[in-house]
Amino acid sequence: MCSAPLFALIASARDWELAKYAEYLKAENQILRARIPGQIHTTANERQKLIKLGKGIGRAVEELITIVTPTTFFRWLRDEKGSKSKTKNPKIGQRKPRELRELVIEIAKTTGFGYTRIIGEFRKLGIKNISQQTVRNILKEAEIQPGPDRTSDSRTEFLNRHCETLWASDFFSVKSMTARGLRDLYVMVFLNLQTREPILTESAYRPNSAWAASKRRSLLSRPGIV
Repeated sequence: MCSAPLFALIASARDWELAKYAEYLKAENQILRARIPGQIHTTANERQKLIKLGKGIGRAVEELITIVTPTTFFRWLRDEKGSKSKTKNPKIGQRKPRELRELVIEIAKTTGFGYTRIIGEFRKLGIKNISQQTVRNILKEAEIQPGPDRTSDSRTEFLNRHCETLWASDFFSVKSMTARGLRDLYVMVFLNLQTREPILTESAYRPNSAWAASKRRSLLSRPGIV
């Protein structure tokens, strides 16, 4: 923090005077720095003070800083931003044991994943406070095979597990008589893999990606689809 006389001096100075003050202080600092052999190790509080003041002068810090190299200073800035992003939401990845147990069982039953794959999914979600052994124990207690049964988990079995919510889609065309003669009329159809319920969409003479996307959205908006 500036002393009272120095603060008063700076506050009353004109621009050209401030430039002279900065030039003098920089020269004095360089002389002092030359008298100190070796590297200067800063404390965390000292680094925070330099970062706070250095941010306000932007790239000019490259010309002013002498206690460390400009590269080191900008690394401090990056480290500070990284630490803030990590602590911004400390609750991310923290789950109670009961929630973790329910999540492990749900993933295993829904996907058929083994404990190794489940751990991988947890890591993607930022959940790190659970080990492979814990997942194995949870699966065993729930009488679920800890490892995936790769010999019997066929494509048919996978479809059987999810057929209630799986819909197949395809196109077909029919000839339509118009004032310009016969034209191809295209229809998009959806078929539920469990109930075999078909859903036909409105037809179009010139289907495109936007048309197909709108038909998929219409399907998803129907009650009971998902």
